[in-house]
Amino acid sequence: MTYPLQFAAGALINTAGSGNDFVGGTNGYGNVQFNGLPSLSNGYIVDGLETNDPLTNLNSGLSTNLVLGLNSISEVTVNTLSYAVDQGRYGASQVNYVTKSGANSFHGNLYELWNGSKFNAADFFTNSTPGNHKPRSTVNHFGGSVGGPIKRNKLFFFFDSEWVRIALPIVNATTVPTQAFQNYVLQQLPLGGVDSITGSTYRAAPQLVPFYKKLFSLYGNTSGAPLPVLGCPFNSDGTSAAGNPPDGNGCANRQSVAHSSDDREQVQTGRIDYNIDPGNTVWLRFQSDTGLQAAWTDPINSLFDAISPQPLYSFASGYTHVFSGRLVNYFNPAFSWYSSLFGPADFQKTLAAFPIVLEGSGANAPFTTLGGLDNTWVQGRRATRVFVNDNLAWTLGAHELRFGTNSRIFRLNDYDFGEGTVPLVTYTDLPQFIHGVASTASETFPLANSQPYNFLNLDFYAQDTWKATGALTWTFGIRDTYNSNPLNPHDAIARLPGSFDSISHDVDQPLDDLIRTHLGNVFAATPLAILQPRTALAWQVAPHTVIRGGFGLFSDTLPGSVADLVGVNPPYSKTFLGGLLGTAGGSAVAPGVPNSAVDATAAANQLFNSGFAQGELSCASPLANPGACLPPISITAMPDGRLHAPYFMQWSFGLEHQIGNAMNVRAQYVGTRAVNQPYETQVNGYQTVCHGCFAPFPYGQPADPRFGAVTQLNTGANSHYNGLQLTADKRLGHGLQVQTNYTWSRCMDTVSNGGFLPFSAGGIVSPLPGNLARQYGPCDYDVRQNLTAQYTYQLPVRVRNRMAGYAVNGWQISGTLFRHTGLPFSVLSAPYTASGNGILQGGGPQYASVVPGLPLYAHQAIPGLTQPGTIQWLNPNAFVSTVDPATGACAGGDTAQDCQFGNLGRNALRGPDFIWSDLYLTKWFRLAEHVKLRIDGQFFNVFNHPNFALPVAGYAGIPGKPSTQTAFGALTSTTSPPTGLLGVGLGGDSSPRMIAFQARLEF
Repeated sequence: MTYPLQFAAGALINTAGSGNDFVGGTNGYGNVQFNGLPSLSNGYIVDGLETNDPLTNLNSGLSTNLVLGLNSISEVTVNTLSYAVDQGRYGASQVNYVTKSGANSFHGNLYELWNGSKFNAADFFTNSTPGNHKPRSTVNHFGGSVGGPIKRNKLFFFFDSEWVRIALPIVNATTVPTQAFQNYVLQQLPLGGVDSITGSTYRAAPQLVPFYKKLFSLYGNTSGAPLPVLGCPFNSDGTSAAGNPPDGNGCANRQSVAHSSDDREQVQTGRIDYNIDPGNTVWLRFQSDTGLQAAWTDPINSLFDAISPQPLYSFASGYTHVFSGRLVNYFNPAFSWYSSLFGPADFQKTLAAFPIVLEGSGANAPFTTLGGLDNTWVQGRRATRVFVNDNLAWTLGAHELRFGTNSRIFRLNDYDFGEGTVPLVTYTDLPQFIHGVASTASETFPLANSQPYNFLNLDFYAQDTWKATGALTWTFGIRDTYNSNPLNPHDAIARLPGSFDSISHDVDQPLDDLIRTHLGNVFAATPLAILQPRTALAWQVAPHTVIRGGFGLFSDTLPGSVADLVGVNPPYSKTFLGGLLGTAGGSAVAPGVPNSAVDATAAANQLFNSGFAQGELSCASPLANPGACLPPISITAMPDGRLHAPYFMQWSFGLEHQIGNAMNVRAQYVGTRAVNQPYETQVNGYQTVCHGCFAPFPYGQPADPRFGAVTQLNTGANSHYNGLQLTADKRLGHGLQVQTNYTWSRCMDTVSNGGFLPFSAGGIVSPLPGNLARQYGPCDYDVRQNLTAQYTYQLPVRVRNRMAGYAVNGWQISGTLFRHTGLPFSVLSAPYTASGNGILQGGGPQYASVVPGLPLYAHQAIPGLTQPGTIQWLNPNAFVSTVDPATGACAGGDTAQDCQFGNLGRNALRGPDFIWSDLYLTKWFRLAEHVKLRIDGQFFNVFNHPNFALPVAGYAGIPGKPSTQTAFGALTSTTSPPTGLLGVGLGGDSSPRMIAFQARLEF
C-alpha cells in the first residue's frame, strides 16, 4: 500500500539496512520518507480510517506486512506539499485510499500470483559462500472481487477476498563456536584463568559445565570459514595461536545460513453504497484481516523462532448530505480493533531449553546471539480506535470555505512491559565467554506484562480557498490540535517530579519521597492547543504555466510507544543490572549457580519490593541499613513542566509547465525545518577509568547513585532540509506513459526519524548527555541525489493474421527504476573493558577518529582482514578506535588525554549507491464481450544487481595491529526496497532477482 508513495516527488524509499532482519532490527523503521521529515510522519487513510500502527505511527502491515487490500482500492492520492489544513495530522505526507463500489452492472475479477524458488536468483552472499544454497521460497497470492447492483440506481454492493501464503526465504550470516572450541571451554571452566585481553582473573566455575553443555547442544552444524578472534589460543589446524593476546582462528566459524519460514494472511472486504435520494447518500465498509506472521526465524535453533497472530477488524462509513448546491456536509465515522502479540509458539518450552539470551558486545565477542529475541517477548499491543471525521464545504462567491473536525479515541493495551523478563546477559570478549563471566545481566520485573492507555486526538480546522482572479488562487487556513495526556486508568504511572537535573540528588532522601506514584498521566502537562497555520498561492502566469508556493506548520501525533517511557518506571516495573559492569553484583552467566549475575538481579528486586514502601534509604546513603537498603534502580525522567509539541515548518516554490496535451514538467524548491523533536539521553552514566576520561561522564560514581541507568526524554532536536525537485509526467499517448522524479537535496539534523525509532541500520537516536550539538550531521536519510521512474509502453506490434495476432498483439511493457546515492553511517570505537572498568549506565555514540591524509574507502580485499565472502568498503587504516580492542584499554594509555571520544562526526561515511529496476510483461486476451484474461510476468530486480547494506557491524581497530581490524568496514549483507513479494521486515531475502507470474480474469 506504500508503493504509490515511492513515486511522489521528494520520496525516498528506505534501503538503509539488511533485508534479512526482523522488523525493527537493523532494517530500520519506515518504508518511505519525504523532504527531510521522519518516516513516522506519513498518514495512511483508507476511507477516512487511519491505518497507522498506533504504537509506532508506521504504516500498519499486519501479518505479512504487505498491507493487502489493493484489489479493493479504486483511487489513491498522495499529498506531500499540500498546505490544505483538512489534510490530516501528519507532517510529511497523507495518503488517501478510497475503496471500490458496486455499480449498475456486475464487475469483478479473479486472480492468482505465484513465485517459486526455481524462478529466483541466489543472494549475492549466498553465491559467495562455498557450499551454501538458496532457501526454499514460494509466494502464492490469490483472490477475487465482485460488485454490482442490489437495487438499480439505488443500492450497490462490493466484496473482495485476498489470500497470501509465503514460504519465506531467509539468509543469515552467523558466527558459531567450533567443536574444538566447545571442548576447550568445557575444560577451562573448572580451572579458571586470566583474561588474555583485559588482564582480569576469573575464578574456576565447574558449576557452569552443565549449563555450557546445554548451550552447545543447541548448535547444529558448526562448520564454516575460520574467523580470527582476539583471545582465541589456537588455530583451526590445531597449532597454538601467536600474539599477545593470541589471535587464533580455531574458535569461531563464519557461516551463511539459508532457511525458510511460513507466513499467511487473508483479507475480506465488503462495502454497501445506498443512494437514499438526490440529497443523501450513505456507504458502509467492513473488513477482516487475519493471519500468522513468522516474526523471528532464528539462525541458530528453531526453538527460538517466534510467531505473531495478527487479526484486525474494521468498519468505516460515510454520509453525505447536500443542503444546497453551495453547501454540502460529509460525515465519516470509523472503528477498528486489532491485536499484534509476538512470542514463541511454546514460550515455556523455549525457556526450558535456554533460560537467558546470551549476546556478545564488542569487537572481540564474535558469536551470534543465542536465545534469539526471547528477552523482547512477549511484546506487542491490542488497540481499539474510534474515528469521527466531519467536513462542511460552503461555496460563497469566489470563496470555497471548509470547516471540519478529525477526532480519534484510542485505547492501547501495551504488552511491551513484558520485555526484559527473560534475562539478557552480555560478554565483551572471548575469554569472558570461555570462563562464563557476565559483563552485564539485565532483567525486568513488571507489575504486569501489559497496561492499558487511553488517548484522545482532537483537531478542528477552517480554510478558505479564494479565487482572487481568474489566474490567482489563494488558500489559507488554520488547524488546531489537542493531543491528550496519555492516561493509564489503573493509575500505574510513576515518575520523578521533574527532569533528572531538576531533582535533589540527596542520597539520604528516601526514594518513595522522590518518586511520585499512583499517577494516571504520562506527562506533567501537555499543550491545550497546537496551532498550525498554512497558506498557499497558485498563479497561472501564462496559458500553460503555473507558479505555486506555500508555507505551513505541521505537528505529528506522538506514537503510542511514548507510554512505554514512564510505564516501565519503578515501583510498577523495575530493571536491575548485574554482572561485572552492573550494580546488582554477580558474575556467572547462568541462573541458579553460585555468584550468578542473573540471580543477583532477582535478589535486588526482592530488596527493592520489601524496602520501597517502607521508606528504606538507598544503599548509596551512609545512613542506610545494609540488610534492607534499596539497590540502584533504573528510571525514565520527563521534561520539566509542559511537554513541548514537535513542529515541522515547510515551505516551497515551484514552476509547472504543460507541454502539448500529454507532457507536464515541474521544478520546485522545498525546504523544511523540524523543531522540538524528541530524543533520549542516558543522564546517570559514569566511568571508572580515570579522572577526566570519557567526558561528559563523571569518574567513580553517577550523579545520583540511588539510581541505575536514567533515561531522560528531551524535546530539543532539530533538522534542516533543502531540496530541488524535478518532475516530468507524460500521460498515456502513442502507447507510452512515463513519470520520473529527480531530487537533489541536503538534510542535516541532530536526531533523525522523530527521535523514537531509527530510520537506518546503526542509526543513532540517543546522543551523549549535553552533547546534542555534536550530533549535528547528515540525516540518516540524507541522500544527495535520488532518481525514481515508472513507465508503461504498449508494444507497437500489429499482426493482421488472427491466430498470430492473438499471440503477439497487445503486449505491454511496464517497469520501475530507483537509483540514489549512498546513505550515511557512523564508525564507532570499541568499548572500554579493561580490568572490569568502563562506562557504566551510560549510552550514546562513542565515535572513532580519522587518521589524517589517508583515503577513507578501500574497495579491494585486504589480505588477512577482509573475510571470505565479504566485500571491503572502508579503509581500516583510516580509522582508529579510542580503545584498543586487543586490550580493552585506551590505545594511548589510560589518561584523560587519550581516553576521549573520537573526532569522527555522526554519519560522516557513505554506503554504496542503490540501483534497482523491476519489469512487467502484460497481455490481455478478450474471452467474451465483457470478459478479459490478463497474464503477467513480473521481474523484480530484473538485472539481478546486488545492492549492499551499510557496513555497520563492528568497530574501528588500531592501525598497525591487524588483529584488531579483522572484518572492519566490510559489506556483509544485501538490501532491497521495502516493498515486494516478501513483505517488509519479516526476514525474507528479496534482494536477488525474483520472477512471479500472474493470471487475472476481469469481467
